[in-house]
Amino acid sequence: MAGKGKHVIYWILLVVLVAGLGGFGVRNFGGSVRNVATVGQTEIDVPTYARALQAEMQAQSQASGKPMTGAEAQAAGVDRQVLQTLLGQASLDEAARMAGLSVGDDAVREQIVAIPAFQGADGKFDRSAYEMALQRNGLSTAEFEHQVRTELARNILQAALVSGLAPQPSYGDAVLKYLGEKAAITYAPVDAAALDAPVPAPTEDEIKAFYDANPDLFRLPERKAITYVWLTPEMVASQVPVDDAALHAAYDARRDEFVRPPRRMVDRLGFADDAAAEAAKSAIDSGQTTFDQLLADRKLSEEDVDLGMVEQSDLGDAGPAVFALDDTGVVGPLPSPVGPALFRVNAILTAQETPFEEARATLAEDLQQEGARDLLDGQREKLNDLLAGGATLEDLADKTDMQLGQITWTGSEDQGIAAYEGFRTAAETVTEDDYPEIHSLEDGALYAIRLDSVTPPEVPPLADVHDKAAELAQAKATHDALVAKATALAAQVSDGGDLAALGLTPKSLTGLTRRGVIAELPPGAIDTVFKLEPGKADVIAGADDAYVVRLDSVTPPDPAAPESQALRTAVDNQAAQGIASDLLTALAQSIEAKEGFTINQAAVNAVHSRLP
Repeated sequence: MAGKGKHVIYWILLVVLVAGLGGFGVRNFGGSVRNVATVGQTEIDVPTYARALQAEMQAQSQASGKPMTGAEAQAAGVDRQVLQTLLGQASLDEAARMAGLSVGDDAVREQIVAIPAFQGADGKFDRSAYEMALQRNGLSTAEFEHQVRTELARNILQAALVSGLAPQPSYGDAVLKYLGEKAAITYAPVDAAALDAPVPAPTEDEIKAFYDANPDLFRLPERKAITYVWLTPEMVASQVPVDDAALHAAYDARRDEFVRPPRRMVDRLGFADDAAAEAAKSAIDSGQTTFDQLLADRKLSEEDVDLGMVEQSDLGDAGPAVFALDDTGVVGPLPSPVGPALFRVNAILTAQETPFEEARATLAEDLQQEGARDLLDGQREKLNDLLAGGATLEDLADKTDMQLGQITWTGSEDQGIAAYEGFRTAAETVTEDDYPEIHSLEDGALYAIRLDSVTPPEVPPLADVHDKAAELAQAKATHDALVAKATALAAQVSDGGDLAALGLTPKSLTGLTRRGVIAELPPGAIDTVFKLEPGKADVIAGADDAYVVRLDSVTPPDPAAPESQALRTAVDNQAAQGIASDLLTALAQSIEAKEGFTINQAAVNAVHSRLP
């Protein structure tokens, strides 16, 4: 919390103003429902809780890629998390109030005018934009400015409490030593060639023993026998007539797609005057510098000067000279909206034109697909009427264009109709009591499904998976033999043996830290390495391989090295932030215990009732 400081106010205010909660219904809860909670004399009003809850739901929706409903939010505890956060903030606000902390009007004004949501096109504070934004969110200027004042006072309290907090030096020393140590290792794989003899094929008794000991390797998932009918736009596209007039109209509407003028991928670098631009161009021509070096000298990135793919008309007066280049390169100085500029052409796309006759097939297919979707949409009600009248899916396949199919659904299918997300969702949730109905898929296709039976998860008889069991039993026996051989070799290496002399092919790695991974070895190798004593070896076993690893040396970090100092700074900062967070949490809990807090469950329920 201490590290966030002045940025906290921006996050909270932007959530309030940009989240777009006008349709959430936080304005009118009735006069009897005012606050959802209080801490001492500090109140958490209904709109504040509603906005914070919606903001968190939106954040989680963006993270998951799908909208979160109110029921899902409550099931996941999002509402409790938000309320707890607001209670913590209210406790600190109460502490600030009790300490008499506040800020003046100038500080509030400075904070508000700096918020981008309240600025006009010229980047300056726009009073009308400010008032409209607040009005959309059901806030008066007095209410909002009170929130800003409270937040700033809370920041002052937090800064005062956590200023100067730092961990004991011994803590940083210990963590730096632990994280900064660097290991050097030698390792070698142990493969089948290192075994004294090939591993024999498993006997029938060994196969059965492996099968009995590892039922989960053979267990079949739940399987649903599903019958479905479907009708896609492709299936009826041939029924949609397309005449020349419609094709020509579509070609004209999509002319930009079929007739493309020459284009260039262009960067533009502006200068203060012609003399500076000409000097830069001369330096490029003479080889004294490059366009990229000019960007680096001015601390600009390629994104700062990238104009993207442009046509000649996009560049104004500079267009003819830029498009006169036959190859990539730099041209200029030329006039531009940012002053005299150098233009770098990175790629050249020549003019492209697809005549109507060549585009005809594509246009006809697209028009037929569009018409097919309309055709299917018009048939949906008729097909549902047939089902309501007692028709089965088989009847639909006989009497209409719909096609019948069966699928054994386990959840991993992704071909044919199972490629549609809508069908996968329906297959996951369908029950034997569900009545078949016609639904639409993502591309306008129609379908209906029926669950015929459900086979629960089961382990098939050994006879059905005998070959798989034999293969897996052989693999395990081989792996066990490799690990046993590696263990014997590691013991010899620990006693001073040389990996190469033992018939292995060793490799070495240096500079390994506890924060890294060893890509060449199985997961967890770092932990094993740092548990060894120098000169000792151990076995690192993967899923189907094994390695002998010897720790050659461990080098402590140099406290004066830049990387050590950066690590020490990061460790100290993280520890200080943890101490600050614990301190503020303890203060909030102390205020809640001393001054008391209440939660108005009726107000909380009123907010929840309006969740989407």
